[in-house]
Amino acid sequence: MTGSRQESQETRSCLRCEGVPLNVSGVAQSGMAFFECPRCQRSYALPLGKSLTFRWGHPISHALYPVMFSSTPLAGADWAVKAVLEDRTAEERAAIVEEILLELNNPTQRVVDILDCKCSEADAREYLRRYCEIASA
Repeated sequence: MTGSRQESQETRSCLRCEGVPLNVSGVAQSGMAFFECPRCQRSYALPLGKSLTFRWGHPISHALYPVMFSSTPLAGADWAVKAVLEDRTAEERAAIVEEILLELNNPTQRVVDILDCKCSEADAREYLRRYCEIASA
C-alpha cells in the first residue's frame, strides 16, 4: 500500500508480482478498466479516478460482501464465514484464507475500495483477520 508497492494508474503493474505489467482484459461503460496479471492470473479493477484493486471474485471481495454496508463489520464475521464458505471444501477454505492473509500481512491496496465498503480500512482489516480465524477453525 505504500512505497513502490502502490501502483499509479499509469504503471498498471501487478500488485503481487512486482514489476509485471498487467494485460487489459476489458473496459466497462462506466470507464472502469479491468486487468489480469499474466504471471499470477490475479484480476484487477481500476475505477475511473481511483486506485487499482482486486476485482470482484477475489477472496477478499467475497469475504467483504456480506458486511460491505456495515460501519462495524467485525460483528458480522461469524455470519459472513458461514454465508460465504459454508459449501467450500477444506482445501478451498484454506486457499481462500491463505490469499486473504497474504494481503493482510503484505498490504498492497485499500481493501475497502474493492467494494466501496462503509467501514474504515482498519475495521475492514480487523474483520478480515477474524474472518480468517473463524474460517480456519
